[in-house]
Amino acid sequence: MLQVKNVHKSFGSNEILKGVSLEVKKGDIVVILGPSGSGKTTLLRCIDFLERADQGSILFDGIETDMHSASKANIARLRKKMGFVFQNYNLFANRTAFGNVMEGLAIARKIPKAEAEARAREVLDQVGLSDRRDYYPSQLSGGQQQRVGIARAIAPRPDVILFDEPTSALDPELVGEVLNVMKSLARSGSTMVVVTHEMQFARDVATKVIFMDGGVVVEEGTPKEVFSHPKEARTVQFLRNIMPGEFDYSI
Repeated sequence: MLQVKNVHKSFGSNEILKGVSLEVKKGDIVVILGPSGSGKTTLLRCIDFLERADQGSILFDGIETDMHSASKANIARLRKKMGFVFQNYNLFANRTAFGNVMEGLAIARKIPKAEAEARAREVLDQVGLSDRRDYYPSQLSGGQQQRVGIARAIAPRPDVILFDEPTSALDPELVGEVLNVMKSLARSGSTMVVVTHEMQFARDVATKVIFMDGGVVVEEGTPKEVFSHPKEARTVQFLRNIMPGEFDYSI
């Protein structure tokens, strides 16, 4: 369904991605783990062309596109297949929850108003916010704002949803409500690529776990393979650091 190959990205002299490849099949829940600075977010942003990769290609539904030289028309075509959930919500402060979802449908996607309104109501209900439809972001908790962000991402019915650390900006007590929505999407068959530090989510929901460090993929496999039988010493070190007391595997 989606394949990225040999992605490179530098900012000045700092090489962030050093030839990363990734394959996502329909219905996959791919979770990308790694320390800060490992290139996880940059990879997602390159996939959605929020950053222009220096090198690499993306294959989506049988059509291959060079990520460095892609035209605006090709980028627009690919973005229509993807939804993106940002770390810091990125909602319009002067739009209600309903208006934030409508904006992307009626303005960006040119969906007829009646259909856009019906979809906006549907997805806000899906994320448990039908009673907050007319609230502005300032009137919503962080968890509710992120759920509006998820509703906005799924409203166009994308083929794949990209999540960039969707719970990292939330107070701990609000994390669960966002993860529950993401688990519900996973159960419904959505295809997702998730950058996160939520280990339990990765273990319970992922079909594939990827561990990145230093701009490369160090290890990938099923949750059981990565969490119970990691092959690489760097993976073991990371899991020990991030799961103290829970992880005692050694190689």
